[in-house]
Amino acid sequence: MNNPTSRLRGTTKPTALHTSQPAPGLAGPGEATLLTTLGDDGYIALRRHRQATHTALGTLAQLLSDTAREADRLHTTLRRYATSARDHLNDALTDQGPPHADATAILYSSRSTELHAARYAQQMHQLDLVLDAYQTALLTV
Repeated sequence: MNNPTSRLRGTTKPTALHTSQPAPGLAGPGEATLLTTLGDDGYIALRRHRQATHTALGTLAQLLSDTAREADRLHTTLRRYATSARDHLNDALTDQGPPHADATAILYSSRSTELHAARYAQQMHQLDLVLDAYQTALLTV
């Protein structure tokens, strides 16, 4: 295969548009929403539309993809914070150390988890709105 090296060392420029979808088990909730709502053909069309950055549909498709990717990132962060909060709670219940240290860690962990949960819910709502706009734009094309 002939993939010329790009300006960034160690990376290559793809010679063909990749239209394969990610494995369903590896997709986060944002990507899974796109796959479920658009279906296989619609998801491939979304990737094709993203390449047309000079059109309004291309810009909307890029926004949709970015919104889904951000939802996936927030989901990963939320899971990490929730795991940390669970670990702090388990430590507090089994640890014989000073109780005030455990309470502070639990309080901080739960606030962080709550904040990230709210941000994640907001991002998923935003994804729904952008997805609706994208589907409406597809009907008018």
